[in-house]
Amino acid sequence: MSANGAVEAEVGGAVAVEGGGRRLGQQDAGCVGILTGISFVSGVDYYRGINEKYTEMVPKRHLIPPNPTILMASVDCDVYAKKLTEKKWDDVSSHLLTGVDRLVRGGADLLVIASNTGHIAVPAIEEMYPTLEILHIADCTAKAIQAQGITTVGLIGTEPTMREAYLKDRLARHGITVIIPPEHELGTIFGFIMNELGFGVFKDETRAYFAEQIKGLQDRGAAGIILGCTEIELLMENYHGADVPMFASAALHIAAAAEITAQSRSIQDFLPST
Repeated sequence: MSANGAVEAEVGGAVAVEGGGRRLGQQDAGCVGILTGISFVSGVDYYRGINEKYTEMVPKRHLIPPNPTILMASVDCDVYAKKLTEKKWDDVSSHLLTGVDRLVRGGADLLVIASNTGHIAVPAIEEMYPTLEILHIADCTAKAIQAQGITTVGLIGTEPTMREAYLKDRLARHGITVIIPPEHELGTIFGFIMNELGFGVFKDETRAYFAEQIKGLQDRGAAGIILGCTEIELLMENYHGADVPMFASAALHIAAAAEITAQSRSIQDFLPST
């Protein structure tokens, strides 16, 4: 639990390309493939977060704690955002598949998509690469929600994440019902993400706006709030006004990826039962 009440792992932001490590110096931990560029801010957060959590769990073998083997592929966020706003979902998936292809050819064993919205491409990825393990952000978030006995949550993210079914349906497989902000607010929320948060711009007035949205979801019956966008998590990390738990989906995703890579948990621990 963070200082702002969000259920998360403590993560920060730095960047690199790859490293090498083994759990307890014994078994091959495999290779994590991070798909980023959607936006690059989240990829930075994922790279540092997975490394930090992994090194906390795995003791040093020689001089320093080992780090996991990681590949990163970054796609063009401008093309991605254009296809999203045009609601060309197949084109979005095709664009993201170019990055996934680079990761698979590079030897990635576990795919981690550094974006809630990017999970819109999961069906296409599964069809193209049926043996590639995908750690789904909704599964990681659902497990944290279930641990608190909550079945109804509010969701704030990009407009496709809030409006379309790909994340909500996955959460429903864990028995979780999702409430989203009013229709007329969805475009405004998405605008803040694309024009400010995706570039690391975090304004007090934008934070106040998102606080209002969180309060509105609480008033409509949400017993918890999913911060369904890495950049929203960063914006609200010092927000203390929520009366219900806030679930930082990216931080939960990052922590799960580190646990799987360190072999303290398996991907099967996160999958829905239905």
